[in-house]
Amino acid sequence: MSDMSDTPRLDMERLRRSLAGRTGTSYWRSLEELAGTPEFREFLHREFPAGAAEWDDPAGRRQFLKIMGASLALAGLAGCTRQPEEAIVPYVRQPEEVVPGKPLYYATALTLGGHATGVLVESHLGRPTKIEGNPEHPASLGATDALTQAAVLNLYDPDRAQTVTRLGEIQPYGEFLAALKPAMDAQRLKGGAGLRVLTGNVSSPTVARLMRALLAEMPQARWHQYEPAGLDSARAGARLALGRDVTVRHDLSRADVILALDADFLMTEPDSPRHARAFADGRRVQDPQGSMNRLWVVESELSLTGGNADHRVALRPAQIAALV
Repeated sequence: MSDMSDTPRLDMERLRRSLAGRTGTSYWRSLEELAGTPEFREFLHREFPAGAAEWDDPAGRRQFLKIMGASLALAGLAGCTRQPEEAIVPYVRQPEEVVPGKPLYYATALTLGGHATGVLVESHLGRPTKIEGNPEHPASLGATDALTQAAVLNLYDPDRAQTVTRLGEIQPYGEFLAALKPAMDAQRLKGGAGLRVLTGNVSSPTVARLMRALLAEMPQARWHQYEPAGLDSARAGARLALGRDVTVRHDLSRADVILALDADFLMTEPDSPRHARAFADGRRVQDPQGSMNRLWVVESELSLTGGNADHRVALRPAQIAALV
């Protein structure tokens, strides 16, 4: 920012004569502004070219103050919104394992494409707050990936369905059962010929048992499993190579050279925490004669696996098959 050290010295006699002819309230920031010399005007246009013309314009300054005052008033009103009242009621019979201020941990599993990863969830007064890997689960080995860490946010998603709705109106659960019962009774008479159940890939034995019971009662019904980003191509390749429908379980700890073909096995593939642990163990050299694994990645866009590769080749998806 420029200074005014190079401006000529003020003519105090001229300044006194200028003040002698003024009446009423007047404000100024400096004696230079009060004098209004040509040198000061030049300084204004050099330092503030966009606002120098409004320096002495009372209408411009009033408009600025109006706008700022309205903005501050609106900001104050927005910050003083009254929150809805919530009743805080203590436990009548407090659960034995719930202690205010002390977290409670429980073991569960999160699925990705039908593959379960064992985790430990930290909760406070029944509200899950943190997810960590279960050290005793073979798919996590005590670690988690970014998708698993973010899964707890789904419980607090404001768009998450919390009630039964019909045509946008909240309905009690009994209304849902009342509407479902006649439709299911009609399907039982036809053996389920018009019934289709669509789910994601399911590996839960409880869900599988319930679906088998439903299909046994209605043999004409069909159960469809679909994932928008599933592993159908990998299963088809395993079926072509092995002659049966299996899921391949990779053991990267025994691999000296790893080739990933558009597969982000360190981030988005199932069992990525286990793969990351095995890959990292293979990169550690334990003795002077030891060696570490090598990773080749062929992919269409940069991924976490590609960022860790020793050699990375960027190709369009249609060109990867030709390369193989």
